[in-house]
Amino acid sequence: MSKVWAIAKREFKNYFVSPVAYILIVMFVLIVGLFFNFLYVTRFSYAQLDSIVYNMTNIFMFFSPMLTMKLFSEEKKLGTIELLYTSPVTVTEVVLGKYLGSILFFGVVFGIMLQFPAFVLIYGKPDFWPMVSCLLGFVLAACTYLAIGMFASSLTESQMGSAMIGFALVIFFWIVSIISDNIAGPAGNWLGNLSMSKHFIDFLKGIVDAGNVFFFVALSSLFVFLTIRRLEWKRW
Repeated sequence: MSKVWAIAKREFKNYFVSPVAYILIVMFVLIVGLFFNFLYVTRFSYAQLDSIVYNMTNIFMFFSPMLTMKLFSEEKKLGTIELLYTSPVTVTEVVLGKYLGSILFFGVVFGIMLQFPAFVLIYGKPDFWPMVSCLLGFVLAACTYLAIGMFASSLTESQMGSAMIGFALVIFFWIVSIISDNIAGPAGNWLGNLSMSKHFIDFLKGIVDAGNVFFFVALSSLFVFLTIRRLEWKRW
């Protein structure tokens, strides 16, 4: 566990080495702030927190592939991936460390974003637990985006290619319910159950269902596992 934490701290610090992380944070906050201003401040008593969180989740969908595109793509391009393979750490520890590092960076973004729910809580008097449910759904969805983006980064040494693949996968799992609506029978139902948006919507209604929580945890775990298998295959 200490090796995973050491890799996570290194990865977290690496985000702040280049100006990209700062630019992404500023852009994300500005865009969410504009939506917040339009949905809440200008229509104070009408907007609901679920609309704000829904937009936060959709916006982060576009930003997450850019946060994860360097995780393994840069290592491959620079050749430092070979150093990881020969270092006294396992592929699993490397993947878990990098994933945890990306989650820690997301924690910084999430901490900044809490100013908007805090404003609603202070001045709008919303129900507390539905607000917690909305934010929990956002965190679970964001962690799933990061796991998918990390897997995409393990597929190519091109950062741009990684971002595009990651975004395509995230979009697929978000809108797959639209595709499933046109497929009859068990296949359509099975495909529809893969939709993140279908499982996310209950959180916006203030419903924390164990099945929905399990879905996001399981999907994140799946892509972490696929990343490990991908790197182990390339290693040999």
